[in-house]
Amino acid sequence: MPSFSIIAIIACFAYAIESIFGFGGTIIFLGISGLIYDFESLLKLAMIVGLSSGLAVLIQSFKYLSFKHLGTILIYTIPGALIGTTMITYLASGLLIKLFSIILIIYGIINLFFPNIAIPKMIKKILLILGGFIQGIYTVGGPFVLMGFKDNFSSKQELRSTMAGYFFVINSMRALFFLALGGSYTTIVNAYYPIAFLVMISVWLGYLVHTRIPELMFRKLIVIAITVIGIIILLTK
Repeated sequence: MPSFSIIAIIACFAYAIESIFGFGGTIIFLGISGLIYDFESLLKLAMIVGLSSGLAVLIQSFKYLSFKHLGTILIYTIPGALIGTTMITYLASGLLIKLFSIILIIYGIINLFFPNIAIPKMIKKILLILGGFIQGIYTVGGPFVLMGFKDNFSSKQELRSTMAGYFFVINSMRALFFLALGGSYTTIVNAYYPIAFLVMISVWLGYLVHTRIPELMFRKLIVIAITVIGIIILLTK
């Protein structure tokens, strides 16, 4: 079993970063801890701490959540997430996730050096659908969802809260689906449930940083974060 203290430190760091940018916590958590521990156990842990992170943001910033945007995101991503979950045995290959990471890096580089380039709406919809599919297979579809939808948010608070709502709903669905298939979280929950509370505190502390980032800088940092996460996946998966 993974060390409680090490997992707690990694999880608190990862989801504090997610609290600042609105996404990326699970990728950072799995990317770092996956270098040390068994990936299957970590996926169950990521589901639990991901739920606590989303809940913490919703408790703190529920008033900024856009139900309209959340509904649109879920309509495009839920079918792919369910399909991806059922096909995980057949599609969860290292080559495929590396291909997805390269897409993230290319997107980030294009937006950093050509920020005024217009991405067609059809491409954005495809990225949303792909985000749901990747979420179902690898639990790391957030950057793709953000690539397809980030321009619709009116503020960084709306982005952060709505993405937290998305992660909370989609992770809840995946957890229930896992249980319906006969899986169990009992061992993981009994051993690591205090980490969920530590993660919530980290999320609330991360919000203090979030509120101090100017809107224009925040949008630039989002693109940089997508690029860095692509590199993390490419190097660690």
